[in-house]
Amino acid sequence: MNRLGCGCLVGCAGPLIAFIILCGGVGILAGSCAIAAEQVVPAPASISGIPPAYLVLYEQAAQRFGLQWQILAGVGQVETDHGHLDADCSPNYAGARGPMQFLPSTFAEAARLAGIASPNICDPADAIPAAAALLAHDGAPANWHAALLAYNPNPAYPDEVMTWANRYVMAVEVVWPLDGSITQGFGPTSVTLEPPLMYEGKSYPHFHPGIDIASPIGTPVRAMAAGKVVFAGRDTSGAVVVEIEHLPNVVSLYGHLQDPPAAKVGDAVVTGQVLGDVGVTGVTTGPHLHFAIYEAGVPVDPLTVLPPKG
Repeated sequence: MNRLGCGCLVGCAGPLIAFIILCGGVGILAGSCAIAAEQVVPAPASISGIPPAYLVLYEQAAQRFGLQWQILAGVGQVETDHGHLDADCSPNYAGARGPMQFLPSTFAEAARLAGIASPNICDPADAIPAAAALLAHDGAPANWHAALLAYNPNPAYPDEVMTWANRYVMAVEVVWPLDGSITQGFGPTSVTLEPPLMYEGKSYPHFHPGIDIASPIGTPVRAMAAGKVVFAGRDTSGAVVVEIEHLPNVVSLYGHLQDPPAAKVGDAVVTGQVLGDVGVTGVTTGPHLHFAIYEAGVPVDPLTVLPPKG
């Protein structure tokens, strides 16, 4: 399906997702583990400190089992600093091994819950979804405190994990995909090249589902926020497009890029990472970036998400 607006001639005329990622995320995390409201959240931890492969595995496993990936990443941080503290997969004093520190018997059960055939306790691709499955089996996300205590009976463990989880939530950054003038805004338009759209219960004959940012050909285009590339290639109009999933059902789209884009499907990207360069691919009469954000398939005005300029 072509979701790319056709754009217009160059020279023509805190936020929803931030609340989803930051305020909403913190509320979910704090409420789930009954952290006291007055607790001070430490300085943000950089999500770039999580190995990209681990970040993708945390997000995928969390989505599969209906969990918050930041909490799953908190478990990985506390257990082995995302595999860094157990690089050789040697058993610890209690016999636990692997990036998520399982006892072999517990791992076998967790892998069964996750439906993993021939599981490898040392492989994060097996250990992370196994951990997610076990946490979900033990009560998460409805009762994270109980689930985390079942994972590790140390009374301090839930708060330690949730402290890291809140730091990961607070570390999320949102940046502009590139600098330039907005040549077409979000919403109903008289530009007849734009498709019709039913938006907020009203039908519009022409609707621009994003914003167009004019910039010279070859200008690098950056990822709005960290996430996973779920599409990279040409859409039905011929435009080169990259799409990034930041949270389940939250996607940002970057259109009219030069061919080929720098990003490819499956890439874990960090905030500000270059995805490609401004081009003139698809239906367009001048070099610009078509930038859009979708939540559950519904377009969101990017200006309600991006930080204020200046």
